[in-house]
Amino acid sequence: MSRRAAKPTMVRAAVITVAAGAATFFGTAGQALADVEPGAYTSTTWSSGIVLLQRDARVEGGELVLIGRYPIHSTPDGGYVDLFPGHRVVLISDGHGGYTGPAYFGDVVVGAITLTPR
Repeated sequence: MSRRAAKPTMVRAAVITVAAGAATFFGTAGQALADVEPGAYTSTTWSSGIVLLQRDARVEGGELVLIGRYPIHSTPDGGYVDLFPGHRVVLISDGHGGYTGPAYFGDVVVGAITLTPR
């Protein structure tokens, strides 16, 4: 391969590498992320159709404030919160200002959570 032919190939490879790196770092266009709206809620935790815990909660600064402060990770339809290692709750918008979703311990669904606006 001549030096003249090698230069365009190297430039093309560099451009592709930079574009791939930028897409990884900044994210690509595609699914938009939704936020769990800030405000006051009633949090209800369910298991097997039984209310285990019902208490005041709020969302502020991208965190669910319940017993502690837990970062909310945005998803296309709401978000999820890791309450402690292995325990995740998913918050899916109900279309009426609240959120509901499954509660997991590891890969097993152990109940559900509901955030109802107050």
